[in-house]
Amino acid sequence: MKSRRTIFLPFVLLPFSFFQAAQAITNGCPIEGATPMNIGPLNNSPDSGFPLYVQDSTGLTVEMCLDPDPVTPPNLCISDPVIPGNAFSELIGFGAEGFWASADTSITTSAGIDARLVSGVEAAFVTETPRDGDQFPFTRLRIRIDVPLPGIYTVTHPWGQEVFTIETAGVGAINESFDIEFAANSVHQGRIGPILRWDSGLPIADAQGGQYIGDPGQLHTVTGSPCGTNFFRIEAVALDGVTPLDIDPGDSDGIGGTGSVQNNLFAVSGKIFSGNAPAPLVVDRTNYARAIDDAGQVNAFVASAPAAEVTLRGEPNLPPNDVPLDGNGQGLFFKSIPVQADVLPDSVEVTAKNSGNANATHISLLTDAVNITRAEYNVTLQTLTIEANSSDKATNPVLTVFGFGDLSNGNGTFSNVIAPPAKVTVTSAKGGTDSEDITIVR
Repeated sequence: MKSRRTIFLPFVLLPFSFFQAAQAITNGCPIEGATPMNIGPLNNSPDSGFPLYVQDSTGLTVEMCLDPDPVTPPNLCISDPVIPGNAFSELIGFGAEGFWASADTSITTSAGIDARLVSGVEAAFVTETPRDGDQFPFTRLRIRIDVPLPGIYTVTHPWGQEVFTIETAGVGAINESFDIEFAANSVHQGRIGPILRWDSGLPIADAQGGQYIGDPGQLHTVTGSPCGTNFFRIEAVALDGVTPLDIDPGDSDGIGGTGSVQNNLFAVSGKIFSGNAPAPLVVDRTNYARAIDDAGQVNAFVASAPAAEVTLRGEPNLPPNDVPLDGNGQGLFFKSIPVQADVLPDSVEVTAKNSGNANATHISLLTDAVNITRAEYNVTLQTLTIEANSSDKATNPVLTVFGFGDLSNGNGTFSNVIAPPAKVTVTSAKGGTDSEDITIVR
């Protein structure tokens, strides 16, 4: 028997590029454990039904990694070979599974630890047979560990930390896989990101001029962790939460004590996109705030590459020229721009320019900001009480609790609620929205 909880590391050193601004961070490590990826358009040459490229938060952009034909060593890709006689497989250039990128590592000790960490950006199918219409692109984070003793096992990986309480030891006692699908022309939040790549000796070139982020045939140290944890570490204590378990008698990790073991070497594969990808750009929020008799201001929360130039424009009544947003050097950008009259634009245009990339532009709707200040369910009375407000104090737009109804002056109590939702969402007539977990009271 096992139970599991997830912890995302509250420390670290390495800067990273873009992630959704709503994704809280502590000293550089995202609470979500991974930074989002920009997914490119569908590849129409060939018409594979899979995205042309995947771009991580550092701006690293990878295309499908397929060995040239004929294959000449070194083989820098791990995609399955073409299935002879399968017309779609022959068209797209790989078999049951292809990869934009991958990074795997393992740990084995004489005490009985047999562990594997698998990460990848993969192209697969609903079944193992390549067939148009069955495409399944996804990111994967997989942790599989045979453990010799019951205990509490803390697993640290490049995108966070997982804690497993194992009451029955044995083969496959820890077996977790986070496979999260993505779509073309989207921002993807999975459990990996940025993509791991070698920390030196790049790029690797093949005879055809392709460039790669690693050689899967050679184990190598890596970079890319948004938390600075470019390794795979297992630490174990007994179920009392204190006594170290002897999982590494030889102390092979060199970090002290037999209750932990670590590997810094990964098998890495991935091909750098040969085209000109757009600059990383995630527009998290563009909203406005205004008081009575106040034209107000527009607030923009954006993420891009750390060295990017990010600008905003909107008409009517914003400055006529592009307004530069202020960056923090780690990929977050913000600006609060005074509105020059009472009429607000319906949308704003955000542009990111970054060396080595094509310019990226996003049209973002301008909405108010909604803030839920109270979300309570009374078990005894079976009532749900919601209080919320809008940043638009001038018009006080109607606020609606999804699934329940409108709030009156930002307040509402809904009766006969037998089973409340875990969280509620309030939307504004001006487009803003907020969600909050329900608090239980008696």
